[in-house]
This record gives sequence, C-alpha cells and structure tokens, in this order.
Amino acid sequence: ENICTEYKINCSPKGWISTSDAFDNFYKIPGIAHSGQHCVAIAAGSSKKQFGRTYIRTQLLCQLRRGYKYRLEFYLKSKHDILDSVGICVTAYDFLFEKRVLHSIVADAYVKGALVHPQKADTNWQKISIDYTASGEEMYLTLGNFSKCDITGPTGIPLENSFLVFFDDISFTPDDPNEKICDNWLHEKDEIYSFSARHQLLDVYIKRHLNDPPERPRITKTLIQTVDTITLPDVLFEVGRSEVTSKSFHILDSLFSLLKDRQIDSLVVEGYTDNSGTAVHNQELSRDRALSTARYIREKLSLNKQLVISRGLGSEKPVADNATSTGRQLNRRVEIFIYIRK
Repeated sequence: ENICTEYKINCSPKGWISTSDAFDNFYKIPGIAHSGQHCVAIAAGSSKKQFGRTYIRTQLLCQLRRGYKYRLEFYLKSKHDILDSVGICVTAYDFLFEKRVLHSIVADAYVKGALVHPQKADTNWQKISIDYTASGEEMYLTLGNFSKCDITGPTGIPLENSFLVFFDDISFTPDDPNEKICDNWLHEKDEIYSFSARHQLLDVYIKRHLNDPPERPRITKTLIQTVDTITLPDVLFEVGRSEVTSKSFHILDSLFSLLKDRQIDSLVVEGYTDNSGTAVHNQELSRDRALSTARYIREKLSLNKQLVISRGLGSEKPVADNATSTGRQLNRRVEIFIYIRK
C-alpha cells in the first residue's frame, strides 16, 4: 500500500496511480476484493459529470521484446452492463501526461476481445485474459473505459454517482517460458514504489510536467534464457568411481570453447545411476560424480561457485529400461544443463 505524502494514510496501491483522486479508486471494504483485502476501481462514467471517467496506470518493471507475446490477466466486476468498452493501453509515454481528449483514445485491447468474453449479466468477479504482442517500446500499462460514448444518468446505487468497474490480481507475463524478468527489476520496483505523491501533490506534479514530462525510465529488457545440455555417459568414469577421467576432458573442453563468449546465468550438474546397488550407494555415487564434474567445469570456466549447482539423484529418472545391461549403462550418466542469457 502507498502511504501518501499528503495525508499519511494508505490511499492507493504502490505503483498504481489514478488520473483522479486516489480516495475514489482504492477500496478497503471487507469482502469486496477478489483476493486479499483491497482492490482498485475506475469510474467508467458519471451521473454528474460529462465524460467523468478515471484511469489507473502503472509503470512496467522491464522493457518488453519486440514481436514477443505476453499474457495480461486480471479479474474485474461491475454492477453495470458497461464492460465491453473497458480496455488497456500499453504506451511508451506516461498516460498521466496524456493531452488528447480521453474518450477519443483507442485502446490497445478491450475486454470484449479477451480469450473468454465477460458475461454481461454477471456481477461477480470474472477472469480476463488478453494476449498482447509487444512493439518493444512499452513503458506503462493503463486500465480504463475507452468508450467513444459517455456513460451517464442515474447509477441505480444510492449515493453513488460513478459507474464503477473493479480490478484485482493484475499480472503481465511473457508467453515464452524462457523469457525471464530483467536483472534490475528490484531496483526498478523500489524506484516506482518510492513515488508516493497522490491527491493535490500529484495534481501539482502533473501540471508542472504536462508540457515537459520527466525523462522516460531506463528500464532494461527482459531476459531470454536458453538451455544447452550435454550428457556424460558412464564410460567416461572409472567403474564405481566418481572422478572425471581424461577421456571426458575433450568433450567438456569442446563445450567450454562454445561457451566462452556467452553469458551464463547458471549451470546445473545432475548425476544418475542405474537401480543396481543400494539406494544409499547410488545416491552417493551420483552425487560425487556430479560434484567432480561441476568442480572441473567451474575451474575451467572460472565461474562463481554460486552459479554452479550439483546434485545426485541416484536411480531416479531413468532414460532406459534397467532390465537390460544396455539400458542400465544409459541410466548411469551425468547431465549438464547450461542456462544462457540473451
């Protein structure tokens, strides 16, 4: 929760800023949220003010990758049949300094185009999933009503003049499982959270920068992590022993030559045995083989110890039938997984 610098109370979520007074958009009524204690709302229209609508926006933690797909998901609900024009804008500029007439803006996506269309008669929380293809310039995400028409008239709710749409549990994640959050996301989150101006102080901030917006945040791209793998068969170890033999050096060294100019995120070495012998012996042998292999790799590549993980898994995860000698030999192996960053 954001403790604003003006009233010193929890008046909004951290990182989310409303184009109207935050008091009108942060709901702390017990039982109203989809999960947790609080949720946010936008005014899609007003019974008292023409085009009286609000938007909420947040800054992204990482720069998206051009042409890559992302999944935006959130829950929403409203007591009014007004969800078709609710949508999102993902912009390179800060929506707080938008100069266009707001009801003239075309959203990047509308909830009516979600993978599952929201039911009009349903006033409960509904899950919305939207697929989004990035341009690579995105910096901010804004939620609001992007209807060309005004929503006005009586709300049908006593003492309530706004047509409210509630949001909760918002996430924006890459479709590619190899795409990871950027390195400096924690620093960026702290920067975003440190901006606590709301209410009149926020109004002053926006007016001051309306014609000369602050410099765009220098967020970094998400990471693409690929995995290269290599398997060392049992014949590259002495029978029943854990030391890496000279016969395996040329295999590992050829791998190292390919990795020398690449950025390694981490390296995992897993040892396996067949199912002959006791479980304790198998676990110890597989662990020791993984350790000796990891030690050789770490020294050759001059990797930080924390980047190399080794573990022995004994006879778990066989790749062949242990009933045959050929199968048992295939199961006695060391697998190396190299996680590489792009």
